[in-house]
Amino acid sequence: MERRSITRALLWSGVAVALLLPALVLPPVPIDETRYLAVAWNMHLRGDWLVPWLDGAPYPDKPPLLFWLVNLAWNITGVHAWSARALEVLLGLTTLPLLRRLALALGADAAAAGLAVWLWLGCLGFAGFAGALMFDMLLCACTLLAWLGTAWLVRGRTVPGVGLLGLGLGLGILAKGPVSLLVGGLPALLAPWWASASRGSPGRHYLATVAALAGAALLALAWAIPAARRGGPAYADAIFLTQTVGRVVESFAHDRGPAWYLPIVPLLLLPWTVGLAACRTLLGRAANPPGRGSRRPAPADGRLDRFALAASVPAFLAFCLISGKQPHYLLPLLPALAPAAAVRLTDGRWRVVGWRVGLLLVVIALASLLALLRLSTQAPAWTYACLAGAILPGVVLLMRGAQPVGVPEAAVAMLLVVALAKLALVQGLGPSYSVERAATRIAAAQQAGIPLLQAGRQNGLYTFAGRLTAAIPTAEDAAQVAAWARAHPDGWVISNYRDLDYPAPPLYRQPFMGRHLTIWRARDIAGPAPVVRKAPSAHPS
Repeated sequence: MERRSITRALLWSGVAVALLLPALVLPPVPIDETRYLAVAWNMHLRGDWLVPWLDGAPYPDKPPLLFWLVNLAWNITGVHAWSARALEVLLGLTTLPLLRRLALALGADAAAAGLAVWLWLGCLGFAGFAGALMFDMLLCACTLLAWLGTAWLVRGRTVPGVGLLGLGLGLGILAKGPVSLLVGGLPALLAPWWASASRGSPGRHYLATVAALAGAALLALAWAIPAARRGGPAYADAIFLTQTVGRVVESFAHDRGPAWYLPIVPLLLLPWTVGLAACRTLLGRAANPPGRGSRRPAPADGRLDRFALAASVPAFLAFCLISGKQPHYLLPLLPALAPAAAVRLTDGRWRVVGWRVGLLLVVIALASLLALLRLSTQAPAWTYACLAGAILPGVVLLMRGAQPVGVPEAAVAMLLVVALAKLALVQGLGPSYSVERAATRIAAAQQAGIPLLQAGRQNGLYTFAGRLTAAIPTAEDAAQVAAWARAHPDGWVISNYRDLDYPAPPLYRQPFMGRHLTIWRARDIAGPAPVVRKAPSAHPS
């Protein structure tokens, strides 16, 4: 029986890993993924691993750890977008054993620790963003390192705990900046509350925490100080102050209200937010799984609950007050909830209801199909077949009715539906998002010595796709574009702004993100009166 259980667990695990692999074939999605690949390409091209660069200038928006890792991957595979995605998938998989170790260190048994991994692996937050070229899965791994170090501290393992906490926080700063201290450090500060039976005095714990923070600061400053010297005063001001403050108050990107995150959390936790239900008997007592006797909550349950609150609620409230918001910013908080939920599943207090998860998966598949039908008229037929097939896992679970289903089964079904939806949507909408054809033309022109100008911000849009070897200069308004065009009549002007157009026929034009990406010959638009439909915006949207 035990061998059969191990075989079954390995089978489910292999299927789950396989369902993450289709992300590798997805093209880079503008404008975030194309921008981060451009920064990594510039690092590769320049051989400068100290200061990230974008569009011919130092790039202070993000620290360098992800770009370092992408370049390490490229040293093995060559320069490819798929290898950067493979790195992100690997980072996601790295969080799984870290979460299991954390659950065990917090007092969960082996069965609950295993289910905690499946709860994280099967939630929409993980399934949707695994493989995405962003910083949040890397921050998840760093945060779990810091949390595990904190758990070791409260269990009396002071030296390794200090080392792991400091390493996790320091790498987190190098991954995404000071936000690492918020998501990774709060459980250490609140440990005397959530770990009420911890070994040692609070004073000793806080002394160890300060030592870990000092180690994290040294690790981060080992990069930041030489990078600030090389990048110049403006770059130094940005990485030490402006970037953090600018995202907290009146964010220059993704500025949203305090309540914006409230509906996002239950969405990221799907299917569990609709699929989990309390097990009740007619007497109102918690039911137990077959073969188990009655069980009272173990003392560790309270610790797991308090840890979940300490690691998620204060940081979530802080994120609500920070003006810059995106759904994936919350990813590092989600694993903290898994161990407490897993304990309730293993002892029979909670169960996963088949029809609820099935209905949700059918809704996701149908919504994705309707979105593709609405947004694309040129999607390949296989993308529609892919989304039609994505309905089947939900139908299978619907047929289970009110019967409980295994957490691995529900998680794999969620991974399958999300993988098919991502594959179909990104590939089906690809012609409206891809810059490959335009970037190929731009790269050929650059190699031929044709002067180039980007009208409006470029955001590294063509840099990686065209493997550009020099930055394209930019002009922010119509007068600057016209002046450049008169000075470079043999050049090309490139724009993806919907608010600026010219009556001259373009050299190249394609749909792009609901507008057009256009290339004009400079001599054709050098006249004094371009057609301005609307005032240019600071960011293309």
